[in-house]
Amino acid sequence: MVVFDKWVWHWPSIHRFTGRPWVTGTWRVILSPSPDSHIPEGGNRGPITTYLTIEQTFWSLHATLRTEESTSRSSNATISSPENSGTAEIGFLYDNTPRVEHQHRSPRHEGACRISVAGLNPRAATGHYYTSRFTAGDMDFTLLNRSIDYGTFAEAQAADPEHTTS
Repeated sequence: MVVFDKWVWHWPSIHRFTGRPWVTGTWRVILSPSPDSHIPEGGNRGPITTYLTIEQTFWSLHATLRTEESTSRSSNATISSPENSGTAEIGFLYDNTPRVEHQHRSPRHEGACRISVAGLNPRAATGHYYTSRFTAGDMDFTLLNRSIDYGTFAEAQAADPEHTTS
């Protein structure tokens, strides 16, 4: 069961039968805050480039979103797909912890995220987020790679072929 849970379920020959999309990896996410969001003075009004790392087994999911200013970690993550639909929804609650230097204007907060994917091996996705700080917005995802080994925003950004330094 452990071997199936971690690896076998997403092998191409078996993956078609499971019906569960394989979303493991690091994704570039562009956050576009709603104009009605209560963003504190000095905060980024977007669009904001972030990186989401998803760790997935057949029965579990964990997400970590990194920005230049903070890290969000899922506290409850699920993936569901209506039978024979070809689409799935990922939903998670998260806790966000800003870097100390930003906590004066960006305190810790909680939020929720919902992501829609299509196909068993998605490379792009869309979603929405909501926070306890009365901010909300849209999210656009592009899969960078299947690695989950980036521990910081800077490491993920360095692996992003679309990132250019000024």
